[in-house]
Amino acid sequence: MKFCSSVGLLSALVALPSTVLADQYHYGNLLVGGKAIGYGGAYVALADDQSAMHYNPAGLSFQANAKSASVNTLAFEDTEFKNVYTDGSDFARTSFSVVPGFIGISTSTGQWSYGSYFTVTDYSQERNDSSSNYELPATATTPGQSVIETVTYDFDNAAYKFGGALSYRLNDHWALGFSLSLKYIEQVLSQTSGAAITMYTPTGSFTSGFDARRRINEKQYLIEPSLSVLYKDNALSIGAHYVHSESINRNYRSNNLIVAPIITLLNGSPDTTFPDFIRTDKDQDQPSLLSFGAAYKHRGWVISSQVDYYSHVEKEDVVLDDIDLTRELKQVTNYSLGLRIPLTIDTALHFGFFTDNSNGVIDFDIPYQRVEAIDTRGISVAYETKLMGYPLTLGLYAKQGDGKVRYADVRYVEAITGVTLYPENNSNDVQSAEKSSVVIFASMDF
Repeated sequence: MKFCSSVGLLSALVALPSTVLADQYHYGNLLVGGKAIGYGGAYVALADDQSAMHYNPAGLSFQANAKSASVNTLAFEDTEFKNVYTDGSDFARTSFSVVPGFIGISTSTGQWSYGSYFTVTDYSQERNDSSSNYELPATATTPGQSVIETVTYDFDNAAYKFGGALSYRLNDHWALGFSLSLKYIEQVLSQTSGAAITMYTPTGSFTSGFDARRRINEKQYLIEPSLSVLYKDNALSIGAHYVHSESINRNYRSNNLIVAPIITLLNGSPDTTFPDFIRTDKDQDQPSLLSFGAAYKHRGWVISSQVDYYSHVEKEDVVLDDIDLTRELKQVTNYSLGLRIPLTIDTALHFGFFTDNSNGVIDFDIPYQRVEAIDTRGISVAYETKLMGYPLTLGLYAKQGDGKVRYADVRYVEAITGVTLYPENNSNDVQSAEKSSVVIFASMDF
């Protein structure tokens, strides 16, 4: 007996122990470094401040003095899932974060340059709640119903990277670079959703429903060695950077609970509580990154371009309770283009364009999959000046995109409860979604 058309679609999110949280579907959630942000991330061929240790360590060879850089950012993000609730209304997730972006220091000795840095490559905090109230008229087989659907979504997501870099200057134009970094990723999700249904019958009205809760805590440590090369003359610079990511430890813990007294009402089952606990230490493999860039300078004008290639990652067969605990990451290529326009000897405007395409693969053969496939495009604007003699960059960048998402197959709730709650559809529960974000930043070298 179906009591509504798709009540509690978001409950499938709660019930599903997914390895995919928040925005693991994009590699460029936050851009790193003040000047680099102004170029839309097209910085592998420039690499002329401390963020070179992130983009192209060989750039340290062309920096005269030891210095440090700091970036502080305010990040806003909104993701809107279409037609989530039974009445057709949407569900929006929003976040606001203050992100300590980058700090680094380096020095040179002869032909060698070396340094260390710390950066935040992803960071968000979400505190969201939503509800939908509607009426369902009586039919020949079901009574009239009053339905309240609710969801709360709390999420903390962070990725930190700490490393050291080394470069060797071959001659006036060429340098080689190497870095070794440790990356730590932690995500904590607490989500509750469900429905309260009041049914109106000839003998009176009664209210029941269900409530689903999920908490996931996932931690992962990665080691990331890199190699790079950089060519520079007075006008032209060309760079390449290869980064290999190797997972060295992962800890995934999922606790789920569905309480559904409505099941007794629908089929007389005495079982109304369904706990589920999933644990794994199996590593989630990560892609390798290969970046190529070229830049040209003339009388203070600079144009810079870059291509970033992320390799394909195959899904390993790590399955518990019919849930895949590792996932496939598709090959992704992103592009960026930046422009510097000089205003005075100490000031300039920066403009950038970049893509941040999704690595998500929606696979209809995976029964209880949650994934996003939203490609985004972004623009950046920055103002470069000096404050008390130190370089200062102020600006912002924004991203927007749309695509498809699979929240999670709603049939998973039916599989757990043993009750048919949702109608069949021909879309495998794939819906449309939109994503947008704005980041405001300030950066200073000193």
